Amino acid sequence: MNKKVTIILISLLTMSQLAFSQKNITGKVIDQTDQQPLIGALVQLLSSGNGTVTDEQGNFELKNVTDNDKIIIKYLGYDDSIIKVNAQTNDLGIIALPRASTTLDEVIVSASPNNYKGDFKGSNFRINPIALKNINPLSTEEVLRTVPGVNIVGDMGLSNRPNISIRGSWGRRSKKVLLMEDGTPSAPAPYIAPGAYYNPVSDRLTAIEVYKGADMLRFGPNNMYGAINYITAMPPQKPELRVKLVGGQRNYQTGLLSYGGTWNNLGALVEGVYKKFDGFTDNSSVEVLNLNAKIFAKLSKNQSLYFKVSGQFEDNQASLSSQTPFTFDTDPTQNPLDADQFTMRRYGVDIIHKWLPNSKLSFTSKIYATDFERDWWRQITAKVKASEVKNYVGDVIFNDRYSYLNGKTFEEEDYVIVGRVLNGRESTTDSRWTYTVSGFKETMDYDWQAFGEKQHLEATINLHRETFKDRFLVADSSRWARNGTTTKDLWYRLWSVNGFIRNEFNIGKWGITPILRLEHVDMYRQDLLALAQNPNINSTEEGREPNVYTQFLPGITVDYRIRNGEFYGSIYQGMIAPSKVFGFLVEQDGIVTNPLAGQSINIEPELAWNREIGWRGNLWNNRIDGQLTYFNNTSRNFYAGGRNEVFEELGKINVQGLEVAIGAELFDINHHQLSLFGNVNIMQSKVLEGRLVDRDLFSQVIHSTATQNEYINKVNTNRSAYDVYISDGSGEEVLLTDETIDQSDFQNITKSVIRFGGDGISDAEAPYTPRWNASIGLNYDFDKLSLGVSGHFVSEQFTEFHNFNQESADGAIGKLPAYHSIDAFVNYDFVLGKNLNTTVFLNGKNITNEIYRASRLNRATSGVFGGGFRQIIFGVNMKI
Repeated sequence: MNKKVTIILISLLTMSQLAFSQKNITGKVIDQTDQQPLIGALVQLLSSGNGTVTDEQGNFELKNVTDNDKIIIKYLGYDDSIIKVNAQTNDLGIIALPRASTTLDEVIVSASPNNYKGDFKGSNFRINPIALKNINPLSTEEVLRTVPGVNIVGDMGLSNRPNISIRGSWGRRSKKVLLMEDGTPSAPAPYIAPGAYYNPVSDRLTAIEVYKGADMLRFGPNNMYGAINYITAMPPQKPELRVKLVGGQRNYQTGLLSYGGTWNNLGALVEGVYKKFDGFTDNSSVEVLNLNAKIFAKLSKNQSLYFKVSGQFEDNQASLSSQTPFTFDTDPTQNPLDADQFTMRRYGVDIIHKWLPNSKLSFTSKIYATDFERDWWRQITAKVKASEVKNYVGDVIFNDRYSYLNGKTFEEEDYVIVGRVLNGRESTTDSRWTYTVSGFKETMDYDWQAFGEKQHLEATINLHRETFKDRFLVADSSRWARNGTTTKDLWYRLWSVNGFIRNEFNIGKWGITPILRLEHVDMYRQDLLALAQNPNINSTEEGREPNVYTQFLPGITVDYRIRNGEFYGSIYQGMIAPSKVFGFLVEQDGIVTNPLAGQSINIEPELAWNREIGWRGNLWNNRIDGQLTYFNNTSRNFYAGGRNEVFEELGKINVQGLEVAIGAELFDINHHQLSLFGNVNIMQSKVLEGRLVDRDLFSQVIHSTATQNEYINKVNTNRSAYDVYISDGSGEEVLLTDETIDQSDFQNITKSVIRFGGDGISDAEAPYTPRWNASIGLNYDFDKLSLGVSGHFVSEQFTEFHNFNQESADGAIGKLPAYHSIDAFVNYDFVLGKNLNTTVFLNGKNITNEIYRASRLNRATSGVFGGGFRQIIFGVNMKI
């Protein structure tokens, strides 16, 4: 009996000692390179395998840890860290994980609270995973509009064809901005046709980076204004199933399903997103399916492999036409064009291999390819006086799609955009585009010593190929027809050899980074429809119109590091590649024309000298972070601006501005956190030189009395700046030489040519360059609860180079008034059962529902596009 009692007592004592020695251990895991927190790092006990993962700030708490146990910390792309627990250990503090020598930028996603990326030289802006989680954006444009220097040219409210302007670039379809997904250009054809007719769905993004400084020359081809890199989700550190379900007004639905994890040295993720939305206006629905998968494998101590494959499919009711001022003011949700349809499919693949011959030298090889096809069937439209709509379209069509006009009174200048009716039928056209892109890119990185410090050399060579087939069809049998007569069939092909060499020189607190980029392009165009009419062609190579050019782009960044940040300045020459719009023209004595037979195409890229100076860093014990940048960019060889606005004499445009971004932790007391963020962009543009023809101004635009008077006043005030042509009554046009013009002259004008600079116009602004663009917001966090409110403001802006203040009767021209919007969110995190991590959320977009004129995106063919429609969404995000 005594033995049993003794054994029991010893067992109880041992258990009590063991229980007493168990404790909870806390800590924070960060990236050793940029000192930013790592989300989802695995923190595990070696003895039992029990563990946890770091939260959105990199913090963790590991429970039931005994003395002398060992903790291992793992994160994909980083070296493991093993820590031994002793009796004095309760808080491990900050644990910095070094990036593995074989890791790739494509798998690095930190939760940096800083609004910039530290290892990018010059100005840049970073939207981190926490911000994306809070915003739950409907589209990427919603997030990007908060970036200083970025202006969004509004489309249909929710579009996978973004219209992004950076530092004054022409924003339609983001043609002059380089868009990338995980570091690979994502436009259907980055050189020939850079319009953004593909955009990754916002639901699968974990971060977005916007680049603007001289380090832009690491990317191409379009690196003159800015670049955007969409960063998609990386494989989680431990096996995880994720389900996200979202619903909202106007039948908004999103479903995301993913599964992934890391097993030893292999990380994998498979993901699918389905998105559906009825749109803010009638007949503007969106349906998208996105599927993608990625693998990252550490093959050995000196080799790694990354593989990514994706597919996206869309079926949208998307229109190029919108509203007149009358219909916008009457009912901004009206869109009668029910037969417009945009369908697309895109496949993409990236394969990346990294090899380190030694600790200082690495070679990264990338193979990439995309295949993209789209059909865009659009109704042919007409502009009809509101009082005449019923007579024009007939009773059946009117009652079906224009009945909202019943009982309205109409003014003389009230117009409506309708489907054109000919012989009692509406008709359609189809823009059918097919692209293939492929390339091979080799990058060498080499670390070397000089001045007692490490220096870094980087060099890249890229072989790139594009093909583009541009066809246009007309169907006059019915607006629902989906086949017709081919009226255009163009074939484009391009080869490019491009690359750069760059070195980071570090001398004490100074950094000097010169960079030189090379672009060699060989492309041609063939008019297949015209060639088919010639029975005497002898080969498939006949009729090729070639354009071959070589361009060197130099740049340099200088930075000076201080205790909590750095000052920097850079200058570089950026370029916009000659695309299908102006890549096959001839420039002679400053005049741009279409080539004559046998004449060599010689158009050069649009070029700009871009200068900036700024500061970025942290203040007040890292409670405030921010950046301040002044930029001054002067572009030349500027040909195409707005839709059908072209420079016969190539233009020269200056844009300068001040960009400010700030994030501040106002207080952090007993788990109560209040933070503020704000971004401001002040911008001024000026057209310095050029001779511009607006092909729509007197052929398509329906002027109001106000725009007629404004144009007459502009001409009469500065007659030397305008060449005005009128009809001579026999089908010819003659130059009007009168010193002044009046209303009778206006009715006969066929063409207007504006001269900028010299004795021409000296104070014209570039389109869509608002003086002010600002965002501000407050976020409050307590334990598992997060909520916030934010506001966005854009000042008034011109929409074409004539700088009309007044609005035409059809809405094609005129200044856009200033507008603002307010958003709000609330998130709550909790755990269901043992390990189902759950977030429920509610987001209000444009909660004041103040609908504004967002753009005149397609000018004469579209009129006014509205923005500011209220949208409420709610959902749940679950991980197990």
